Amino acid sequence: MITGLALPTLALMALAFALPHGLLRWMPETGRGLVLNGLLSGLVLVAVAAGYFLWAYAHAAPAMLRVFGARPGASAGYFLRLGLQSAVIWGPVLVLTVSYLPRRWKEGVW
Repeated sequence: MITGLALPTLALMALAFALPHGLLRWMPETGRGLVLNGLLSGLVLVAVAAGYFLWAYAHAAPAMLRVFGARPGASAGYFLRLGLQSAVIWGPVLVLTVSYLPRRWKEGVW
């Protein structure tokens, strides 16, 4: 139970907190940089969540990999949809983290 649900949930939430802070170095200290940081963080989180779901499905039933290989486009869409649905978990953490980032700016003024 813990490894199947709680650990992936906590890992996604931790990544939603850490990723915007890590991207802060390369983003301009402007409103557009803040939006870009949030969008890039969200895309990475969707991809990570989709990858986790793919791994979890393949780990539970290895024969599923052949099914996924038969229709890769539909399978990719399915797992991306699952990754988007997982935004219920990491979305609030990401929004709160990105909204807090201007306090860490050194040159830009919000």
